[in-house]
Amino acid sequence: MLCSQCGVAAARCDRCSGALCARSLCADLHDALCAAVSVLPAAPAVAHAAVTFRPRPRRERNPEAERVLAEHLVQTVNRRRQAGRAALLAGDLDTAFDEFWTARHLEQDLDRLRAPARACMPPDWELETDLAPLARVLSARAHPRAGDAWRCVLDDRPARSIQAEAAEWLAREASDAGDKRRALRILHAASLLGRAIGAVAFHAAYRQAGIDPASAFSLYLAASRVDAHTARAVVLRDPLTDAAWSDQDGRWWARSSTPASVEPADHQADALSRACDLAQTRRDTGWVLLAEADHATGPLGVRELGRNVRAGRTEPADEDTFVRMRLAYEGAAERLPDVAWPWYRLAELLAWAGLAERALEHLEQAERRGLGNRQVERSARPLLRALVQAGLGNGPDGLPTAARPFPAEPFGPRFTWRLGLRG
Repeated sequence: MLCSQCGVAAARCDRCSGALCARSLCADLHDALCAAVSVLPAAPAVAHAAVTFRPRPRRERNPEAERVLAEHLVQTVNRRRQAGRAALLAGDLDTAFDEFWTARHLEQDLDRLRAPARACMPPDWELETDLAPLARVLSARAHPRAGDAWRCVLDDRPARSIQAEAAEWLAREASDAGDKRRALRILHAASLLGRAIGAVAFHAAYRQAGIDPASAFSLYLAASRVDAHTARAVVLRDPLTDAAWSDQDGRWWARSSTPASVEPADHQADALSRACDLAQTRRDTGWVLLAEADHATGPLGVRELGRNVRAGRTEPADEDTFVRMRLAYEGAAERLPDVAWPWYRLAELLAWAGLAERALEHLEQAERRGLGNRQVERSARPLLRALVQAGLGNGPDGLPTAARPFPAEPFGPRFTWRLGLRG
């Protein structure tokens, strides 16, 4: 064996099995190399075994622990309620708000426990909230946290009367803060909850917010006929919030929403209720009735609804829808004597329901009346006539219900001079 450094005859090293000669320089160099190699970390071993995933075992519920937790929650809620009521009587409204709000959160935790755990509650125990009387006291004293209290009340979905009371206060708060459009949205919600607000007041509020009431009325009628998918495609925006109408938070009292807590709004129902609030004249009411009947068809459609009525296999809800649509169209025809839209709708509905004689009478009345301007006359009248004929069995059955034309905007009696009414 030869030395790797000087090439002379050498012996084998016991530590590294390398060549080691008798020269001191080579020996020192060889010893240094061996010492350095000996302190190097060992190479990690490559694992070739397959990795297996084991599902976590399901955690068993402990009835005894839940019972103890329920007892503790009941005691804590009672203590919080008593502290809140004492603070309310003493006039410490901030402390009362904090105590009542904490008690409400603990009540929600108690709701999540199972029935065996809730069975340990006292016989006279009931889930309640003292936030409504607290909100009234805060509102009476114009406290800064009154709005927060009303929003906490509304999150619990109380009775309609309490919701309407909260809506009135929140609308006044938004109006005082200068947010006129947000106040209008809340006023529409209060009207839907049963608060009597006249159309004159709504028109004045719209003008104060910088919105033309007549244009808003036409927009609401058009939006009520646009489904959610189409509304997203055309980016339909709520004129009172400037947000995508079909995707905005339906909770009109919420200040801000997180993606997990957003409740999608029903923009068609909102638009109809707002249009109803803005209806001042008899003609306005007629246009609202026409839009309500068009919206009442829902996903079923006039064709399928009429066929079910003709075959006698409708559900009670479908029969109610059929009657409501017919009454709404008749009410619209009465209030819009010069407009052909409700007569065509009546003729189509009755034709699919098998009432051919009445459908032909309504079709004859529709042909005598107008649909709007000349462009609408040329484009919509042949299609409306074809829809009625399809229901009577005299036209193509493949004409889709979704292709039903709708009035672009309400028109006034100024079109009467060229309608050619007879009889």
